[in-house]
Amino acid sequence: MTVVVGRRPREVADGAERFGTRLARALGARVVLCTVSPPGEDAPVELPPVIDGVPVEVVHVVDRSVPGGLARAAHTHQAEVIVLGDGPPVAGTVGARLARAADVAVALAGTSGADGPITRVTCAFGAGRDAGGVLAAAASLARRTGASLRVASFGPQRGPTVPPEAGLHAERVVVEQWREQVLAAQREVLAAQELEAETLAAADTTVEDAVASIGWDDGDVLVVGTAAASAAARLLLGDPGAAVLRAAPVPVILAPSHHS
Repeated sequence: MTVVVGRRPREVADGAERFGTRLARALGARVVLCTVSPPGEDAPVELPPVIDGVPVEVVHVVDRSVPGGLARAAHTHQAEVIVLGDGPPVAGTVGARLARAADVAVALAGTSGADGPITRVTCAFGAGRDAGGVLAAAASLARRTGASLRVASFGPQRGPTVPPEAGLHAERVVVEQWREQVLAAQREVLAAQELEAETLAAADTTVEDAVASIGWDDGDVLVVGTAAASAAARLLLGDPGAAVLRAAPVPVILAPSHHS
């Protein structure tokens, strides 16, 4: 297996390289450090860094598009994931463009500085038709890395059907109904895939607060579907998936649509 890590020419190691190394070590894979430059630009000469226990290769791709060059490298090296140093995908970023077009998983290292093993994989579970595919991708990652699996859904405390004048009691009733429905849906998909996992349905003042409320450790990774990335890239501020991406305090892996 191969993990492609996108990096800028002549740049020192960043979050992408650190997280790519963590993934490769956990999966027993090799790392391909890939730089992309447009035609006519001199290719950088770089020696592969020495990373204990992980084979590393440095490649350079000439392409007018950075996402296109990284996708080509992933195809050439039969990679399962492309790792970027990006945070949540916004319009025009490499992460957003890859999430729409790539047929492999895209990992966003964000600002996480952790370098230990991956100990828990959290699946962001939504009500969309890709829920089963995202869960399958998260479960596969957990199994292959020896991590535990957690399934979590997130929502705002006050839903769109609860006007402020309805009062706290009505709000609590709606939230509890939402929790029961979501947890039942989680259990149904887990049973269909013969999986066991911790299940959570967190509601708070905002989706971002709900994400923070479940607790995160240095060994955590979040898996979401590409629909959430698309919503974030289009700046759909009311979309729960986009809010989860913005709030994630750990590296995020965007499961490609063919898992769905």
